Amino acid sequence: MKTRRGSVRTLGLVAATTLVASGLCVLAAPTAHAADPVLPGPGSDHWSPVLKTADGRTAPMSDAGGDYSVTHLDLTPVDATVDPPTGLPVDPATVFMSADLDHVYVRFHVAALPGNGAGGYVLQIDTNGDQAGWERAVRYSDATDTITYWNGGADAGVKTAGTQVSSVPATALNAVNYAGGTSGGFVAWAMARTDLAAAGIDLGGAVRMVIGATSEAGAKLDAGGFLGLSPKADVLGAGQFGAAAPAWNTLVTDPIDLRPTDNDGDGVVNGVDNCPAVPNPSQADDDNDGPGNACDPTPRGPDPDGDGVGALDDQCPEQYGALANGCVAQSTTSATLRYVARRKTFKGVVRADYDQCVPRRSVTVFRSVSGPDRDLGTVRTDSAGKYALGLSRRARAGKYYAQVDSKWTLGARCFAVRSPRIQVG
Repeated sequence: MKTRRGSVRTLGLVAATTLVASGLCVLAAPTAHAADPVLPGPGSDHWSPVLKTADGRTAPMSDAGGDYSVTHLDLTPVDATVDPPTGLPVDPATVFMSADLDHVYVRFHVAALPGNGAGGYVLQIDTNGDQAGWERAVRYSDATDTITYWNGGADAGVKTAGTQVSSVPATALNAVNYAGGTSGGFVAWAMARTDLAAAGIDLGGAVRMVIGATSEAGAKLDAGGFLGLSPKADVLGAGQFGAAAPAWNTLVTDPIDLRPTDNDGDGVVNGVDNCPAVPNPSQADDDNDGPGNACDPTPRGPDPDGDGVGALDDQCPEQYGALANGCVAQSTTSATLRYVARRKTFKGVVRADYDQCVPRRSVTVFRSVSGPDRDLGTVRTDSAGKYALGLSRRARAGKYYAQVDSKWTLGARCFAVRSPRIQVG
């Protein structure tokens, strides 16, 4: 097996060990090559999944694993584990893109790492905007360490190979593959905007693509499996073709905006910035719903019970809770009691662990006597937990106490309590 410059092993023993140990890496260019790309690392939030809108729903384009026998060319979801409530993969994203002012980055998730295997990873790009076919294409070949650009003419079909326009060597600075997802691995590479422009790929507006991996030459994506024939490609979001390939416009992604504009100045171009109006260089998106944490009203996931705790943290998602984990709080209560003789009034304050357990608590004042204690009356606390029970005449000498009833309130269970007894007279 030859040594591939674009593979993780070219990073050197120390860097490779760090990558394996941490699961994260940012392939920083040496200082002598400041203009070289810095590929987002495996765990970077800068990778944005390629999207597709169907039946009014926009979601990451996905591909069923196992529909292509060449495993390093078999496109698969990052996490194909089925989520029982939805019947969908936990993380269906399969192809990702990122961009800065100088480069465009692409990442495929495949069933197995290439290991210098033959074949290529292809972007067929509609540059004239009519969605009838592709005019230019990009192919990354792991075995030959090249990024090649292809001309398909006007509205080329998905099975058109095209004519090569140019070739750029793939090095450890602009191509890499690494393990990732629940299985399989990622294949990633960078394209300089100058190379894209020289090949006739205008990124002055949003573009649509057909994306796939192929074992054939050029930009051809032939996923036909008709009459027992084996497919020679895996097309993102499509199964095996029949006798004829589907229309190119049925296989395309949603528009992908890779223009080199960065309105919020965070180093991520608008089209792949998950908060284009809010600077967020990290692009962190904890709940993987599209908007980044910096502009997502529910950055920790939806909050169906309205308790302010997102789904990622809510351990009691079906019940409003006052605790940080979204569960109902168990609140202790305390109460005081004193007697103001000149006003013929018992007064006190109710306190609790949680503010919602303080107002409108039911408080009954009792006089201790032989047999059942005498009930002098019931009042409710105000918003600060204060209460006052006025009598028509002065209280008789004896011992008195206040009983605070239990209460269920929004997010908390408030326990009952009895105040310490006081002596009157």
